[in-house]
Amino acid sequence: MTLTFRTRPAFGEKCSDQRRTGGPLLANKAAWRGSEGGQVHIETEVVDIDIVKGPRLLTVDGSTSYLPLGDGVKIWKDLDSTEQKVLAYKAARLNAETRRRLPELAREAERRAEADKVAAADRERQKLRKQLADVLLKGSPHEATELRCRMELARAPITWTPISPEMVLGNHERRAPGMIYGLEFPWTAALLEDFGPAWLTSAFRAAGTLHEKNRVTSVTIEQRIKIDAGNNAGKFLFDVTYESPSPDLDTQLFAKVPFAMTPETKMDRISSSVYKQPMDMQEINTYRLLEASFPMKTPKYYYGDISNETSNFILITARIPYAEMGEEVVGKRKLAPGEVEGPYDKCKDALQLRGPPEDYYMLLMVTAARIAGLHKRGKMCSQEVLRASLRGLPADPNNPQAWGVNPSAATNEAPSTMKGRLQQAIRFFSETASVVFPEYVKTDAFKDKFFDNMMTWSAYAAEIQYWLHHDLDYVSLGHNNLNADNAYFWRDEHGKLDCGVIDWGGFGEGPLGHKMWWTFNCADFEQFQRCLPNYIDVFIATYREAGGPQLDGEIFRDHVILSTFGNVSFMVRAVPDCMKMCPAKEWATIQDRHDPRIAGNINGKSTLRTTLHVLNNGLRVLEEMGSDKVLDKFIQEVYVGKWGLTPKSRKVIFGE
Repeated sequence: MTLTFRTRPAFGEKCSDQRRTGGPLLANKAAWRGSEGGQVHIETEVVDIDIVKGPRLLTVDGSTSYLPLGDGVKIWKDLDSTEQKVLAYKAARLNAETRRRLPELAREAERRAEADKVAAADRERQKLRKQLADVLLKGSPHEATELRCRMELARAPITWTPISPEMVLGNHERRAPGMIYGLEFPWTAALLEDFGPAWLTSAFRAAGTLHEKNRVTSVTIEQRIKIDAGNNAGKFLFDVTYESPSPDLDTQLFAKVPFAMTPETKMDRISSSVYKQPMDMQEINTYRLLEASFPMKTPKYYYGDISNETSNFILITARIPYAEMGEEVVGKRKLAPGEVEGPYDKCKDALQLRGPPEDYYMLLMVTAARIAGLHKRGKMCSQEVLRASLRGLPADPNNPQAWGVNPSAATNEAPSTMKGRLQQAIRFFSETASVVFPEYVKTDAFKDKFFDNMMTWSAYAAEIQYWLHHDLDYVSLGHNNLNADNAYFWRDEHGKLDCGVIDWGGFGEGPLGHKMWWTFNCADFEQFQRCLPNYIDVFIATYREAGGPQLDGEIFRDHVILSTFGNVSFMVRAVPDCMKMCPAKEWATIQDRHDPRIAGNINGKSTLRTTLHVLNNGLRVLEEMGSDKVLDKFIQEVYVGKWGLTPKSRKVIFGE
């Protein structure tokens, strides 16, 4: 770039050619256009000049910055035109260099901003940790929980990298540091005993649940009571003692760990660690970040961590003081006010619940609606925390293609694959295991209805998911499967039922109708069918009262019923595993669903009982509540009516 003062005007200005007597040619301060501010062109750059501050500099973040005018110079007009031109040239050169390096500079700026953010978060965490230490000494449990959660929320988000089955199989026996606190951790009862009190002391201190001046002095694994409920993880109980006991420090604790890699639970371990990943991390994060935000009780968090290298994890919480823990029969003896009922098993409401099932499920509806409504008010967590640490939406709710919407193809799986699965399932429920299903499942009419509707659902699966997520009024934060066994219940001195919630795996944002069905999929069908209108009314009213928008009851019911198809599809996939847990020869002598060969926790898990129960509920919703009509309504009124698309052909649906 060259400035020319004599031969032609630079920057488009008109220069004066006046000379002082006996002196050199001097540029007049007002002789070029830049003196009055505005834009001047210097080769490839356009420099913006402020009439007071001078040339504006290009910045990476778009903020306003100006070239310094020099010592003692207050405003642009204090400079003569030569000085102004030199500065304009300098600004143009700097802007050209910045523009050339803009991608690199932007990356540097992002790194600096992230580093500044991490440093600020670390300072905030250290400040909160000091406050927490004071509160732990005072023994104020609620305040300590609030400070601990604030401290964890100030931590930079921890990112999970997807893992493969091969990684889990190859690394599940290897020790590795956790992603959250950086400590190696145990993932079995035997390892916890081996790690001992010293490790528990370090772990609890790192998590902010034990004061630095206190320590765990002993750990004893509970040998009498074994926990074999649930489908996704192993569990055990243990006791601890502290050097300085305190009423706010629990001595009876609970641990959740991965299933062992045994022949009986190997596929369950792969399912949890790979196909449902990062469900285990999301559960730890839910306790770690949101314990203080919930509108109901949840067990006190003591420690949790997971390895992205091995998929091993451990979650330690306070033990729920179930009144009948370890007893063979649950729900019979009289309880005092405040005593916790149960523990209840999945899919055993009629046998175990101490009162009308609708009382329990209505309470669960109120609890779920409060969480969802509070989230809409911004009282649970930020969208940033939701996306980074819990379960956010998997795709843009305004982009159909992002959900896999495809008018020309089946959007669940290939029709030939789906056909094979359904044919196997039909033989299972209409022949092999027909004793636990309604009599009508044996008829050709029902088998045809089931096959046709499941194939149709499979063709429109992505379109249905898009519709369930599209209107964000019907999407909020919630438990993934708030069945009765994922809550704990007690009554006050007046007999009023109350509850807490556990098992937060997969906690996140999703369609509320879907979440409602996954609350009732393990309930008894009769009360679900009878009470669904009331459940929907109460949920909608409570959701609105807690801060959510007003929902349409008919649309909400359609969401609930449509969600049954996807759940049935999961159960169809589980049929081969059912046949392994209870072979065909055993079914010949099974009389009803209460037979211990199918009603118990087989191989340390409730998978078989759950699969049978949920499949039965899905079949009954189809036949007795008309889910086929709701599916057709979606196709005609939404897919065709609102979206203006042509119904998918028989070839697309059935592959014919």
